[in-house]
Amino acid sequence: MPRRAKGPRLYLRRGRIDRRSGSALPDVYVIRDGAVEVSTGCGPDRLPDAERALAAYLAEKFTAPVLKADSRRDPDQVFVAEVLALYVQDHKDSSRLDRATFQRFAANLVAWWGERRLSDVKRSTCQAYAKHRQAQPDARYKDPLTAPRVSSETARRELEILSAAIGYWHGEDTLTTRPIVWLPDKPESPRDALTRAQAARLLKAALGYRNDPETGAWKRLGPSAVANRRHLRRFVLIGLYTGTRHSASKAVLWEESLLQAWVDLDKGMIYRRGRGERETTKRRPVVRLPRRLLAHMRRWRRMDAEREAEIRETDPDFHLVSVIHHGGAPITGKIRTGFEGIVRDAGLPEEVTPHWLRHTAATWLMEAGVDMWEAAAYLGMTVQTLEKHYAHHRPDYQAAALGAIR
Repeated sequence: MPRRAKGPRLYLRRGRIDRRSGSALPDVYVIRDGAVEVSTGCGPDRLPDAERALAAYLAEKFTAPVLKADSRRDPDQVFVAEVLALYVQDHKDSSRLDRATFQRFAANLVAWWGERRLSDVKRSTCQAYAKHRQAQPDARYKDPLTAPRVSSETARRELEILSAAIGYWHGEDTLTTRPIVWLPDKPESPRDALTRAQAARLLKAALGYRNDPETGAWKRLGPSAVANRRHLRRFVLIGLYTGTRHSASKAVLWEESLLQAWVDLDKGMIYRRGRGERETTKRRPVVRLPRRLLAHMRRWRRMDAEREAEIRETDPDFHLVSVIHHGGAPITGKIRTGFEGIVRDAGLPEEVTPHWLRHTAATWLMEAGVDMWEAAAYLGMTVQTLEKHYAHHRPDYQAAALGAIR
């Protein structure tokens, strides 16, 4: 059975030796699209630029022929692919998703809607798209026969992008009739959190251990498995200590940046967004590092400096800038596959996801009785959200009412 195409994506090509000149070529991000490979010209420290190159590639690939002004207002003449291409190119930074996920979702939409026109967007076709996506295997798994199917939530989020893209087009060229995108029912978030014991088990699995569900004994994994989980150890600790969203955690750099989150070890702070990034509805305020996490991060920095010096003996241009990396390479995609592995080895429920780390941090702050305003600022969420979903964990929750009713 031929391997299913993954669509355009970024890949960090390690430095090679030029066959003609014999000189060493630096690491560079390339766009892989089936058998086609296009260089972005961006090294490991220029991930945002490489992502913009991927977005431009998507826009160029999927843009339909340019329409005349009058035709751009007619849903019967506007291709969905053109609407999506404009949104990918101009609106990607406003998405609530990380860039790689946003671009992949847009590519999934184009693959199904590309040859259709805006007049084809209606309840029946949206329902057909959701049914189509939920019959497809999850692309994160290698074997499509055993892979789980795409969830209803994923189909909904993709259709939300379609709706936003249509709205963006409508804001520029007012459509005579604006299509309404039907959406599957939104699942209720459980807002579950890990207990202290479960968090310890998760961290132990990230350290390279596997729990035997029958005996309860822990088994040490091989050296390669331990090495492959180094980035997960850092990811889990940053998530538990700061409650930072996982998309921001994996983007943190060791050096100040205009376009990515970064850490200042001298001041003991993580800047969850780059100097030049604008604030969105998903707040990313500066967070002070707890003493223990700061000690961990300073130790990680020393380890990475030694690793960088070692690699630069054979590759003088190598520069290790990402806090969470895999063998020196930044994490460009989802971290969820590796996370699912440590969840299994820790013997935790399979519904535990990276976002549980944020829920856990919020829950622990409330259990400790931290002031609502201070906790909300620390986590990067509104007081209303914190109160709605986590306030019942506070030790003084409804204490006044309880005292009065007695």
